Amino acid sequence: MYAIRPVLKMLLLAVPAVFGLLFVINILRQKQPLQFKTGIRRCLRAFPLVMAVSVFGGILCMAYLKGGEPYSESFKMGYTYPEASKGLTPNGTTLDVSEILSDEVLENAILEKQLGNLSPDELKNTLRVNNVKQRDNISADNLYVSTEYTISYRASDKTVSIDKDILIKAVADAYYDYFVSRYGRKTDILENDYSEIYNLDYLDINSYMQERADAIIEYMEMCRKENSTFVSEATEESFGSVRDKAKNFKSVSLDRNKAYILKYGISKDKEQYISRLNYGNRMTNVEYMKNLASYRVRLSAIERYDGDITRAVLVPTRDEDGEFYQSRTKIGTDYFADEANKHLRFATGNQLAIETNNYYIESISAAEGGDSHRKKADDMVENLKAELTEISRLAVETVRDYEARTTNGYISFSVQDDRDFMRSCLKKTMFYAAAIAGAAFGAVYTGSYNKKPKRG
Repeated sequence: MYAIRPVLKMLLLAVPAVFGLLFVINILRQKQPLQFKTGIRRCLRAFPLVMAVSVFGGILCMAYLKGGEPYSESFKMGYTYPEASKGLTPNGTTLDVSEILSDEVLENAILEKQLGNLSPDELKNTLRVNNVKQRDNISADNLYVSTEYTISYRASDKTVSIDKDILIKAVADAYYDYFVSRYGRKTDILENDYSEIYNLDYLDINSYMQERADAIIEYMEMCRKENSTFVSEATEESFGSVRDKAKNFKSVSLDRNKAYILKYGISKDKEQYISRLNYGNRMTNVEYMKNLASYRVRLSAIERYDGDITRAVLVPTRDEDGEFYQSRTKIGTDYFADEANKHLRFATGNQLAIETNNYYIESISAAEGGDSHRKKADDMVENLKAELTEISRLAVETVRDYEARTTNGYISFSVQDDRDFMRSCLKKTMFYAAAIAGAAFGAVYTGSYNKKPKRG
């Protein structure tokens, strides 16, 4: 059927074109003004034939349109999140609808649904994106950004063997995944199976879990500032309550675990761990000496400044009421002071890290724990993992529930209804039949024939 469609289409176009051409030729051949009554009589006599031709043409047109149903389709795509009405993606960047036809999206559609040896360009040539107009009174003062688009598909020689519904769904699914992964709120930082902790020593496990808890706290606090009243129906948690669970995990569970490890000096490899802490101290001490030296250099530079130079930058200035006051401008000493404080903070942090490592070394060196204590430490790790995994799950599900309720799923897709397709076919068929009838009546109305001469 697909192979003969081009021929059938040319035939359908040729019929009204021929009648139209006859109409033009007849007009050009007219030598005398056309008599209206004469033309009407011709049309009345030709009425049955013209109607028959129109009906036959309408049947062919309907057959052509219905026959093309397996080779064409369209669906509406609507952006449902609030920022779409401003022409923005959920993360605030400019929305580009044409990304649905990007190579990345089409490649994923081809691979996911195994659409054969199609290339992205071959698939792209079958698709069109059109704006769905919803308002006519658009002006500079009444701007409107469309959030609905129609994606139309028309089969080509490369895609004719592919089921159109599978192809359309593949494109829609691939674009949705692309859009959400690129512009949606990402929860990767909250998701973790914590399987890597078994390769770490006990104190390192504690530090690792503390970092994960800090990440959850920071993420939930960011969401809480965005919406402090939201409570998830799925988890019955708010962003603040999940944040507090992570804080409690950090300040109670992790601190209790750390205290137990240090009390009994528990380590998977005591000598190796102490050696690593000593190496860390040596490297940190180098940084400490550098920061301390930088701090002293800047203090020395400040002392070299003359007090008169400092006073010279007090500039007389008028305030809002017109009164004079001395405006102080930053000079080199200010920058030196800021840098000195920064290096002093770094040096203090280095010193604290060294002291903490020394405390760890003393605790592990004076190990008193046995196999029972290590077994309990293992059990504590499992409990910590389960607790933090549950907090992570609550965080992820709460965020996803919030996104689902505020964005309505980001994008909605609706395929053309069969009844809509049938109505469209009927409209086109009626228009085509009317075009044939009009062109045929025009040709008949303007037609002429030569009367045979009467024999004397």
